[in-house]
Amino acid sequence: MTDMNDDNNLSINNMVEMATGLSMASLFTQAMNSAFTNTVYQQNSPLNTPAKYLYAIINGQQAGPFSPGEILVQIQAGNITPETYMWKPGMMEWKFAKDITDIALNINLTPPMNP
Repeated sequence: MTDMNDDNNLSINNMVEMATGLSMASLFTQAMNSAFTNTVYQQNSPLNTPAKYLYAIINGQQAGPFSPGEILVQIQAGNITPETYMWKPGMMEWKFAKDITDIALNINLTPPMNP
């Protein structure tokens, strides 16, 4: 009779352990899903969108506003050169890109067009 009780206790203990494990797995899955959802939401949040505040005169027309990343793309495409007029908030007047420190750094990092 003692052996039978030990087997029953062992089975009950195994079932409790399995139920606990399944419960923890469920909670872990919910936590991971929540973390993933929050990460995706934050990546697409307007708060994470780069600010667009830079303007340029491209092909004789005012263009913008551009984010700094978009300005780099325009520089790489050859649409913004050192002599392109640009403006950003806080500037009293339009200046050449080469005279705006943060823009000039990007222009100097971009190699010239192929010969």
